[in-house]
Amino acid sequence: MTFLALTQTTETTCSPIDYLPTELLIEIFVHCTTRTDPLAPLTLARVSSLWRQVVQSSPRIWRYIYLDDRSSIASSHAQARIWTRQSYPLNFDVHLDVSQSSRLVLPLLSPLLPLMNRWRYYSMSGKREESVDLSDSLPNYVDPLVIVIRDPDQLEIEDEGPEGLPRPTFTSAMPAWLTMNIWVSELPKAPALVPLRFTSIVMTESIPIQPRSVLEFLFACPQLEAFFFTGWQHDDEVLTSPLPIARLPNLRTLHVRSTCGTRSLLSSIDTPRLSELHLAHLNVDFTLAAPASPVDGDSDDEAGDFSRSASSDRATGMGLRALLLRSDPPLRVLDMDWSDMRTKDFRFAFARLGMLEHFFIEASDMSDKVIELLRPYVPSRGKGERVRVRLPRLKSLELSNCNELSGEALVGVLSERVRLTDGLAAWEGNTLNEVIISDCAGLKGDHGDLLRKELGNRLRLRD
Repeated sequence: MTFLALTQTTETTCSPIDYLPTELLIEIFVHCTTRTDPLAPLTLARVSSLWRQVVQSSPRIWRYIYLDDRSSIASSHAQARIWTRQSYPLNFDVHLDVSQSSRLVLPLLSPLLPLMNRWRYYSMSGKREESVDLSDSLPNYVDPLVIVIRDPDQLEIEDEGPEGLPRPTFTSAMPAWLTMNIWVSELPKAPALVPLRFTSIVMTESIPIQPRSVLEFLFACPQLEAFFFTGWQHDDEVLTSPLPIARLPNLRTLHVRSTCGTRSLLSSIDTPRLSELHLAHLNVDFTLAAPASPVDGDSDDEAGDFSRSASSDRATGMGLRALLLRSDPPLRVLDMDWSDMRTKDFRFAFARLGMLEHFFIEASDMSDKVIELLRPYVPSRGKGERVRVRLPRLKSLELSNCNELSGEALVGVLSERVRLTDGLAAWEGNTLNEVIISDCAGLKGDHGDLLRKELGNRLRLRD
């Protein structure tokens, strides 16, 4: 009687599946975790205490992470955290469904990117279709991040890689190292992203975006060391509220190219370790929007020098002023390729760039008044002051297509400078050891001969 009653009680409270060995139960649950039910582990865990125990103690059941753009970013991030924790220490598969918007690729994947060494398989469906097997060589790093900002109607046009094949989201640069490529019509903002660990970001703008959106994205990149921004020449943002300040404590290299937002970008980043600044193709012959509230330095250039790009000269100079005042970075390299400033901005910068070793400028309208700033001088504060030079650590100077400079000024300034810095131990070798001058119309043959007598093999002249 006791045995019969126990059997009857058990049959009323247990399902036949409960009698299966735990190993078989796990296999069944693993089979249930497919993309047709991405939240299956949570559903299974709610059936009974036994099932919950099996689900929570079995990493294999959590190895498939399915994210889609129909869920909120917050819930997707929570799901990613739970699945990666529960599947530990196993590798996992990632599937991304972006049927609605490809701009969410980076926000959805951001919590998983620090764990790339555990990714086994990646696939995407919806706006883009791709898949990649990572099981043979699990990547340890994803760097750089390449962002192409496109018109929404152009997002699905495939970019071709070096071999003429569509470029996938992840491309292999070397074993265990991936590059991430994304295409968006607008940049995600920092609140939608788990802080990104990229040390290098390459961003290309082919539709108008405002500097504000770039800055709001950079808030999510605290480990950034190199930023390459290629813009599209359109009017800078007319500010109705102050721009946010993006703090980039580790940024060492900054490239800004082909944009009219130079002033806004340079004025709104904090880069205390910046050592290289490359400015390229920023000169424009049209007028840029002026700020609503001018600051010190916004007045017209007292030098009255000629300029073919007066508005962009002012924007570039004011942006650099703001960057130097905020961050006081130890710049060693300043390259200005078809990028120019006013005379007053060169004077301001040269007075503050005490660590600069390399200065290159091409297609500048700078006058003799700028090159004269490199001549040794005695401060006017009183007698007994020793001779000084601006840019005291300058070792490499390259001038290209600077046609407003005269040969007489170049010969006089450079000759006097090297005579001083070559002969004084106080400069500890920080003298010009390379001078390259090319396509500067004011430098004639006799000027070159005079310079060569002073500089010797340090001088290179190019036609």
